Amino acid sequence: MVLEIIHKEINILNIGGIIGIIIGILFFIIILISLYFSYSLLYPMNHPIKENPGDYNLKYEDISFKTEDDILLKGWYIPTDSDNLVIMVHPGYFSRVGFDPKNQGLAKITNIEVKFLPTVKQLQNAGYSVIFFDLRNHGESGKSKSGKVYVGLDEYKDVIAVMKYVNSQTELQNKKKAFFSMCTGANATIIAMHKQPELFQDIKCLLALQPVAANHFIWNLVKNLYTIVSAILIVPLVSLISRIWSGRWFSEMSPLQYCQDIICPVFFVQAKTDKWATLSDIQEYYDKSPDPKEILFVEEDYPLHRFDMYNYFGKKPNIMLKNFKENMK
Repeated sequence: MVLEIIHKEINILNIGGIIGIIIGILFFIIILISLYFSYSLLYPMNHPIKENPGDYNLKYEDISFKTEDDILLKGWYIPTDSDNLVIMVHPGYFSRVGFDPKNQGLAKITNIEVKFLPTVKQLQNAGYSVIFFDLRNHGESGKSKSGKVYVGLDEYKDVIAVMKYVNSQTELQNKKKAFFSMCTGANATIIAMHKQPELFQDIKCLLALQPVAANHFIWNLVKNLYTIVSAILIVPLVSLISRIWSGRWFSEMSPLQYCQDIICPVFFVQAKTDKWATLSDIQEYYDKSPDPKEILFVEEDYPLHRFDMYNYFGKKPNIMLKNFKENMK
């Protein structure tokens, strides 16, 4: 009898030990995933410049300029005979060419390839000169000391740098100027207007495509790529690890507190079926922005992925061209 009780207790202890080991292994795996996810979010995979405007029968010039913190940014100037200039600012984790799904590392988020040069061609065909450059830590541009993406909080310096470059060039300084800025690029442009508004006094308009709050984006990304349980387990750890590594919370990486200082007509555009976005964020950016302003949630006969929207104006430019035409008279 005593031996049977002892045997049962030993079995219980063994089961408890096995469960403890399994929980420990699962926790270790969650930590590893969170570390890798945090690293992937802060340090972008580079997307090489594999094509150029010449591949689309566009004349262009290679340009470069430096930021206030001495980072060399590289880009293109695609000229026309008109006096209209659109400055394009790409999303984080992209380059001025776009996004190659083969360059994602282990954390694969999409199979959609993004190419920006078809959009550049649409603008050029409509009579707009274009400047398009790589943000710091992306494409052919130089790296910051940290090498990290801050979803606009550092990248705004790149937008300030491109404005100073444009204003220093005799050929460009008197052109009618507008911004077409996407995701992190939209955040950076809005923050730059807050930081140095005097540089943007003659900007005719801003097309802000899918600006983003990093904390909501990461939650939606993990929840929709995996499960809500994964989001509950991973996202808080990712946020904490990223805070330790970067010195900033993801909740700080948002344009919201800067939208009130946008100093030109702004047009917010967002794919309505983007599962990685919180649509109320976009509405809040719009609500906080001064007039004149517009907002559009784009719908199609099929669900538009977030990355589909980055290809959208290369195929269907009318919304984009109408906005620039109305504001750059």
